[in-house]
Amino acid sequence: MENQKPIIIQISGKKPTKISQDLLQLSCLPDEIIIEILIRLPVKSLLKLRCVSKSWLYLLSSPHFIKTQIKFSAQDDKNVNLRLAIVASVSGLVGKMSSIYSLVCEKNSSMNVANLDYTLKAPIGSAKFVGSCNGLLCLTAVSLKMILWNPSTGKYKEFQDSFVQSGVSYYVRYGFGYDGSNDDYKVVKIFSFPKDEGKYENMVKIYSLRANSWTMIEGFNSGYVNAQSGVFVNGVLHWEVSQCRDSGASSEIMTFDLATETYGVMVLPRCGNGNEDFSWMLSVLGGCLVACCNYYPDKTDLWVMTEYGVENSWTKLVSLSSPFGRMGYISPLFVSENGDEVLVKLGTDISLCNSRNASYRSLDIHSSGRCLQVQAVTYIESLASPHVGDK
Repeated sequence: MENQKPIIIQISGKKPTKISQDLLQLSCLPDEIIIEILIRLPVKSLLKLRCVSKSWLYLLSSPHFIKTQIKFSAQDDKNVNLRLAIVASVSGLVGKMSSIYSLVCEKNSSMNVANLDYTLKAPIGSAKFVGSCNGLLCLTAVSLKMILWNPSTGKYKEFQDSFVQSGVSYYVRYGFGYDGSNDDYKVVKIFSFPKDEGKYENMVKIYSLRANSWTMIEGFNSGYVNAQSGVFVNGVLHWEVSQCRDSGASSEIMTFDLATETYGVMVLPRCGNGNEDFSWMLSVLGGCLVACCNYYPDKTDLWVMTEYGVENSWTKLVSLSSPFGRMGYISPLFVSENGDEVLVKLGTDISLCNSRNASYRSLDIHSSGRCLQVQAVTYIESLASPHVGDK
C-alpha cells in the first residue's frame, strides 16, 4: 500500500486533489463502516476530505455524522481530541485570546500539553468564557455581543446579548449547553436582584440558537449564586449557591434542565469538621460533575459524582495542597486516569500538579506580560456548527 502512487482526481471548481488507492477502496465500503473509520480522524483531516466528492461532502456535513463524531470525541478514553482554550487579561491588552493547546494523557503516562496556535478571527474585545459544549465555545464580548465559536473549524456566530431595564443594581450569571431533545444550543442568563437577609430574586432569559432569539422564562428565589458561569453536565447546568454567602457549609447546587427548562437542587458532598473555613467551586472532568472543596488557605479536595444525580455517589477523587505563597482557589482542568497528575488553574497560572508529592510545575502557556486575570476552559475537537437553525 505504501508504494502506491497517489491518484489525481479533478473536482469541479476545485484544484486537483491527491488521494490514495486506499481512499478509493474506502469509498466502496458501507456507510456504517466508513463512519466508524472517519470519526477517528482529526477534524482538520475531515474538513479536507469534504473536498473529495459531493457524496463525501454530504456524508461529512450530515447531522448524523456530526453527532456521531461528537459522541466519539466526548467518550474517547485517550483524550486525543481534548483542547484547552485561554483568555488572558494582560496589562495594556484586555481579553486577548491566547493560543489553543491539546491535552493528551495516555494511560499511566505523563500529561502532554502542546501548542496548536489557533486564533479567533472574530473581534472579541474584552472576552469572557460562558462555557463549552460539544466543541463550541461561548464567549461574551464588547457592546452586548456574544459569540459561539468552533476553534476546530474556525466557524463562529455573533448574536446580541440581552439585558433587563431596572432602576436597581443586579449581578449577572451565565450558562451554556446543549438541549438534546430539541437539537438546540442554549445560553441561560440569570439577573439576580438582592433582597433581605442574603436572599435574591432571579430573573432568567434563555437564548435559543435554533430560534435565534431570547425568551424570558419563570425565575426563582435563591441564596447567592457564586459561579460566574454554570457547569454543563448531562443536559443540565449547575451553579453553586450559598444560603450564607461566607459559609461553604450552607451551600448547595442549583440545577437547570435545558430540555424541560425546570429548576432543581443537588446536595454537595459533606466536607469540613465544623471548624474549617471552606468554599465550593464546580467543574467537569471526563463528563462527570466535580465539586472542589477549597479549604483556606492551602488545601483542595476534588469530589466527583460517579453516577449522575445520585447524591451517595460523591467520591473523593484526590486531595491537593496549594503551593506556599500562592493566592487563589484551585480550579481543575484535567486529571490523568490514575489521578496522579492534575492540570489546574491557580490564580493566573496554569500548572501541572503531581498529587503524589504535592509538587507544582507552572506551564507558562498563556500570554506574556503581567496577567491581571486568566480564564481557561477545555473542549473537544468537533464539527459542531454554531449556525444551527440559520437559513
